[in-house]
Amino acid sequence: MPENTTVRELWDRTHRALLPWTRVPADELHARSLEAVTAAVALLWGGCDDALLDAPATDAQVHAIVAARTAYGFGWRDAVLGDVAADARAAGLGPGPGGLWAPAGRRHLGRGRALRPTLREDLEFFARHPWATELEHLRAVRDAVEASPADPRAALTSLYRTAWTERAAERPGWDDAGWWQYLYVAELTAWAVVALGLPAQHPADAGTAAEDAAEAVSPYDWTWRGTGLPEGFPDAAFEALGL
Repeated sequence: MPENTTVRELWDRTHRALLPWTRVPADELHARSLEAVTAAVALLWGGCDDALLDAPATDAQVHAIVAARTAYGFGWRDAVLGDVAADARAAGLGPGPGGLWAPAGRRHLGRGRALRPTLREDLEFFARHPWATELEHLRAVRDAVEASPADPRAALTSLYRTAWTERAAERPGWDDAGWWQYLYVAELTAWAVVALGLPAQHPADAGTAAEDAAEAVSPYDWTWRGTGLPEGFPDAAFEALGL
């Protein structure tokens, strides 16, 4: 890694590399991943016909699917990011946003279990694109920033409100964590800092500051039963970010 490279520069490089992929629909990303994973396990199993796919899966088969998906994910990551992850590891900068800089052996997402009626359903579930969630965050940030490129406050307000609307529409009854965690306030804010060009050397710290602001202004037990973002949150986030 160049001697003067900073954490922020690595975030900026990661953002530039991933941004074109936010134009690829999530369904297409999942389909590409499924195709690659299916080809890998078919080689391992000596085939992957309808008879096999329509039978119940075993845990061992699911473990193989997860292993193939993990390998595909790191291959995709390295092809897209180039030497960014290697530079981050050489500098000891940690796993990076969404674990994108982590060594292959350090990102443990579990091995999975056979829980669905057929192998086909387990394959479709476990073979989803490994970085789809991070790309979803980036896609949301891109939309908000493109709508208000010269107004960070407007872009962030739109970002947070859209995230609330999309999650709250599901009404999943989640009460086991703060709303800001289900909205990924920290992750969205960190990427927004990068996309907006705000002067934060450690975007992840900016994300944490916004998350702390969300917790500080939230009434007790404010959940999806609320009518929207707690009053005062956007302003608290702006203050935390120095806007």
